[in-house]
Amino acid sequence: MHTTSRLLASALAAAAVLTVSAGPALADDVDWTGGRPLPPGTPVPYDPGYASQWRSYNVVKFGDPNYRNPDVQGIRVVGKFDQNWIMCHMNAKGGLGSCYVNGQAALELGYANYGKVVTVDPVVKPFAPIISFFVHLPSNLAALSSWAGLSYRY
Repeated sequence: MHTTSRLLASALAAAAVLTVSAGPALADDVDWTGGRPLPPGTPVPYDPGYASQWRSYNVVKFGDPNYRNPDVQGIRVVGKFDQNWIMCHMNAKGGLGSCYVNGQAALELGYANYGKVVTVDPVVKPFAPIISFFVHLPSNLAALSSWAGLSYRY
């Protein structure tokens, strides 16, 4: 009986160590898209579906020195936005999907070489086609130059 209680105590101690060491690692669980687990109790717009989940992404606001830095993971946001994270749908095979704020879909302005660009600001939304043109301009120029046989680098 003494050996059994000693084994049980050892198992409980090992479980406690695993629980303590796994706790902070789960909070910093960053996936390949740059997403982290949502804060507990965050309402989601819909069931994410098979091989998908809702993730929290850092926000890099327009005007931030790291806005065009491709090494800085996060969703680029144009316009007024008061939070430092945004909720987006992520599929394990398909990657980053739509982003939502307060149950409303963020308007996607494009995907540049430095990341996904969205807005939730109603003042910016009417200018979305113009902003989207400039977000896509570097990649469009690169495609045009490769089509023409030029070696344009941006």
